[in-house]
Amino acid sequence: MLKFQEVKFSKDLRFKPLTFSIPESQIVALYGPAKTGKTACLLAMVGGIKPITGAISVLGLNPIKRQREVRQKVGLSFIEGVYEPYFSLSVYDNFKFQGAILGKKVTKEELEKLLTKVDANFTERDIIADLNQVQRLKVGIALALLGNPEIVLIDEPFKNLTCVEQKYLEKILTGIKEEGKLVVYTTLKEKELEIADLVLDIARGGVSYELFKNCSSGVKTAS
Repeated sequence: MLKFQEVKFSKDLRFKPLTFSIPESQIVALYGPAKTGKTACLLAMVGGIKPITGAISVLGLNPIKRQREVRQKVGLSFIEGVYEPYFSLSVYDNFKFQGAILGKKVTKEELEKLLTKVDANFTERDIIADLNQVQRLKVGIALALLGNPEIVLIDEPFKNLTCVEQKYLEKILTGIKEEGKLVVYTTLKEKELEIADLVLDIARGGVSYELFKNCSSGVKTAS
């Protein structure tokens, strides 16, 4: 479904080329310190960034050359400072705008179904600026689900969440995976890896880590 081969976004020798392959639907964490290229990976998956070296394949497509097709099959949630909602517009208007980009007319019935999937405690009439952080996160995830994509990308979804909110979000992401979708999210904290089926250490070039959920060490190198 998703493949990176010797991909680099910077000439800085401290950054190792990224090589990894994700063949099936699951929950994948892109893990590493700040400024190691986690968000760049998500943007590259939808053709928003072109790597300086290497090749990326998304559902068998080159995301740069086939960007429109990829965007029809890959949902991207909000990314702070890069891809954000229109704060002065309602939830519904944000969905209509994104639907227009995808060449899809969004009905209120479809929007209600998407908001149900993220357990929304707000309505489509609410203005984005009036929503709290968790509610905006839910809007972003629901927007990423628009058009029934095969892959859903979420940048730092657990950032600044309480333990209760994190468990709540994990339930939502698990439900998305159970629909047969690949969920990819970024994080820089080990405590946010528990839900992941696969953890990729971006700082080490996409080296796969095995997650031991019942161990105090949290994450160990896969043998």
